[in-house]
Amino acid sequence: MKKISFILLLLASLSATAQKPQDSDTLLWNGRTYLVTVHTDVPSVVQVFYQRTFSELPFTFWSNTNSRGHLATFELLNDEIYLIRIEAKRFRTNSDDPWSESGIDTVVTPDYFKIHSLLADRSFSNDIVLADWFSGVLELTLLPRDKKERKSDEAHGHRLLLIRDGKVVNNAFISDKEYKLLAEKGQITDDKRFMLEMQRKFIDFYSRCAMEREPVTMNGHDGLFEHKPNSLSLVMEAFDNNPTRYRHEPDSIYGAPIGSWVLSGDSIFLVGISTHPDDSPQSIRRNVSACFIGFDLDIHIGDPIFAYWLNGSYVIHYGNWVTDAYGVRNYMVSKTQEIRVKDGVILSSKFSPRSFEDDEKALQADAFSLCNAADVWSVDDKQLAETFGKFKSPKKNPYYTGGKDALRNYLNRYPLTDSRAKERLFRVRIGFMVNCNGEAGQWQIINKTRGELNEFANMVLDVVKNMPQNWKPAVDKKGNNVDCWQVIEITVSNGDLSNADYK
Repeated sequence: MKKISFILLLLASLSATAQKPQDSDTLLWNGRTYLVTVHTDVPSVVQVFYQRTFSELPFTFWSNTNSRGHLATFELLNDEIYLIRIEAKRFRTNSDDPWSESGIDTVVTPDYFKIHSLLADRSFSNDIVLADWFSGVLELTLLPRDKKERKSDEAHGHRLLLIRDGKVVNNAFISDKEYKLLAEKGQITDDKRFMLEMQRKFIDFYSRCAMEREPVTMNGHDGLFEHKPNSLSLVMEAFDNNPTRYRHEPDSIYGAPIGSWVLSGDSIFLVGISTHPDDSPQSIRRNVSACFIGFDLDIHIGDPIFAYWLNGSYVIHYGNWVTDAYGVRNYMVSKTQEIRVKDGVILSSKFSPRSFEDDEKALQADAFSLCNAADVWSVDDKQLAETFGKFKSPKKNPYYTGGKDALRNYLNRYPLTDSRAKERLFRVRIGFMVNCNGEAGQWQIINKTRGELNEFANMVLDVVKNMPQNWKPAVDKKGNNVDCWQVIEITVSNGDLSNADYK
């Protein structure tokens, strides 16, 4: 009963989704013109070419009802689908301006956009291209040319074509009358029911690719990959974005594979795959390798799998799911990471507004507190007094465990790498507080710096703030540990920080 209800909903949508001629691709067949029904989130046949070849779409938006930026015309010859022309209003040019506005719709042949058959020996010419990159289901409605065609049976229903690598392997015409029989008595032939099921699976596959985001974990932080324009799931990139490669037979396609990922060190690993768009226990394939067995993929079978096939730029959003007052779940983003990947290896990573490591250090800094704010001491230093105020001096100043040599050895490991800094000689004085527990905080540059030198001084400050908390607190005359201001003075020469001292 549930299955029949779903099919009825699908049937209702078939009529509702039929578009105006200028909003749909067209297919020429036996002297007739058919409209290719547009479904939300399902790519056009031409768009699939760019997905399969990992190429950037050369189109931009030009219609509210058709966001693909193009309209294609196909012809069915000997049960094969051929692309014969494309209508586009905006298209990429070789001029300095990346986009050219023609002012009128421009009709071009496939070679204009470098569209070709994936199998070179199947191409007849530049102006007629076998669409062997496409596998799936096309839903057609007749566009009548005259009164006779409007009265034909073909004009009162929908034709479904099951296509594999550009070739029609099955087709069925389902009339409006058959829809009615299905609604009333559930009567419809098995082959037509099969085609409706294939149509549903086809829509499910691409809808899930467009709607679901793939979870990723990095150092205990959970996030979601941002969906890349004109691409499927990251799992599908291993299969050249070809649904028929992921499953051995296109008839068994059911829901796009959505991966679960881990960023470990400088590499990306696939650790889980969800194959169905529901919450059933069968939807999670814990044995990731089973999804890859039987395919000609150069991978090491095991869990997790190193994602060697990933290349390009990816964006990850980190945050939390929040349910609002209306019960709607929204993903609240707190941080964004941009990574550049080659063969599964992360070449560069950039956080916005800052990294989790920075957050943790900031939390540590925020957690710093004095033991007794009413009893503060300070080493004897004029600039410290000018910056923080004059305080009494302790019997024993705060000092670094291991002495000044240990401090210098640490700083020696972190020279300034900026080429400009390596050409300068300058001094940085940093004031900070060491509380009675030996914790350091409230770091501040206390000598005057300007322009470029101020930039370099802050680089030095970052190095000093991140040093290990190996300070010993100051001691008053009674032998009690006290809160005390201290100062580090570093003379930077050719980027080297090892010439350092403290009071």
